[in-house]
Amino acid sequence: MFRYSAFILFLFCFYSGLAAADKTDDDALLLQLDKMIEQREVYQEKVEKEITELRKMLDYVGDDKAKFDILGDLFVMYRSFKVDTALIVAEQRLQLADRLGEEYVNQGLMNLADALNKIGKHENALNVLDRVKRTGAVRKDTYFYYLYHTTYLSCYNDETEASRKRLFMRQIKAYKDTLIAISDPNTASYVTNQCGRLGLQGKWDEAIRILTGYYEHCTDTNPDKARVEYLLAELYLGKRDIQQAKHFLIRASITDIANAKKVYMSLQQLAILLFQEGDIARAYNYISCSLEDVSFGKARYRIIDIAEYLPIIKAANDSRIKADRDRVLFFLLALSVLVIALVIVFFFLRKKNHNLLKVKRSLAEQNQRLQEVTGNLTRMNEEIKESNHIKEEYIGLLFNICSEYIYKQENNRKSLLKIVNTGSMADISKMLHNQSSTTEDFKLFISKFDTIFLSIFPDFVESFNALLKEDERIQVKEGELLTPELRIYALIRLGINDNSKIANFLHYSLQTVYNYRLKMRNKAIVPGKDLAVQVQKL
Repeated sequence: MFRYSAFILFLFCFYSGLAAADKTDDDALLLQLDKMIEQREVYQEKVEKEITELRKMLDYVGDDKAKFDILGDLFVMYRSFKVDTALIVAEQRLQLADRLGEEYVNQGLMNLADALNKIGKHENALNVLDRVKRTGAVRKDTYFYYLYHTTYLSCYNDETEASRKRLFMRQIKAYKDTLIAISDPNTASYVTNQCGRLGLQGKWDEAIRILTGYYEHCTDTNPDKARVEYLLAELYLGKRDIQQAKHFLIRASITDIANAKKVYMSLQQLAILLFQEGDIARAYNYISCSLEDVSFGKARYRIIDIAEYLPIIKAANDSRIKADRDRVLFFLLALSVLVIALVIVFFFLRKKNHNLLKVKRSLAEQNQRLQEVTGNLTRMNEEIKESNHIKEEYIGLLFNICSEYIYKQENNRKSLLKIVNTGSMADISKMLHNQSSTTEDFKLFISKFDTIFLSIFPDFVESFNALLKEDERIQVKEGELLTPELRIYALIRLGINDNSKIANFLHYSLQTVYNYRLKMRNKAIVPGKDLAVQVQKL
């Protein structure tokens, strides 16, 4: 018992899942259809372009048979696009057929009957069909019997008297049987008429099974695809499977719109189903689109069909719009009350926040001052670090030089003591001449100064040149580290800005230092007096 209940539950969940999946698929297809309806002018332009090409061909062809064939292609394009033009093309084709022979006349008459039926002149269409000679080719032509079948179907749909409707139905069944008999079993004519007959007998499942098998092999280029989809929808409606009927009506509508058909039934039937489901806005959009297309195509008998449902759907749509307007007014009123409440709260909070804003502004000012102090302390700390680093380097240089001189003086003392003990004045003189001069010692000192400075400020030369005009920049000779001008400004970078101190340090005259600084100020891209200030920032 438990297993049986579980199996039933499984089936319920399975079919519920399938239904949900189908609904999701239909929703996506409806969105696709909505988009295609918005862009249906694109598909129409494509058909109009093909028609234009055919008409150009017609102007250049002189042979009557070739013209007859081109007019046949034009008729096929116009019969579901613009029926009144299709009627004109059929008449032109019939005029040519008089010069070509009986079989051509029969084809022209069939086209004329087809067009007359589509504009709603069903009796005229039957009269024209009666004029067709029953030749061997005609008796095997499915198009001929299709025209009788579809014309009697139109008469059946227009008729209100019961006895005449029964008469028309007998004719429909008879021609359906004839079409089944003469059609190839693998053609749309055979399958659709066979399934239509099964539908008339109430054998919905068998008809759906056969037609579905055929539909699975229908490609988008198959001219009968939309007709097969519409017939599947009719069969499902007969079975009262509304969901599947809706699915195939959507597909048929997509196929019709893609082929720029203006004479169709799928979209208006879909609009009726959507209206019954409560999708009023979409139903109104679809029925309006159908009316526009059918009016464009001049298919009067379709206009009558649509006119029966348009007032109902329009009334429902107007009711929906009114309900939407009432809801909008209600929401506007509620929004107005909410806005008033928000304004009151806003002024209350504004008053409360006024003091907080003052405190916040005061804290912001204090924070800004604190940031400035912090920035100054940070800069001072960096300057102190830099100064300490410079001091460490140059104190090391001083100690090194002092140590070297002490060591040198000690060696000289020992050498002098040794010479004094021997009593040779010539050796003393020789020793003094062999010792390095003060100039050489100073050059060594300057070289060490340059080396230590550039180790502290490795980018000094490039940075200093950036302060000079491009054609006045200093080029350091090979083997040198700093030029006299660069050495002067190196001391300025170290904080020694007094000319006399710089002159004493470098063993230059005061005038020489002044001249060098004046020369560099003239070459600078910044105002002369600002050059030393900019150098101290490098």
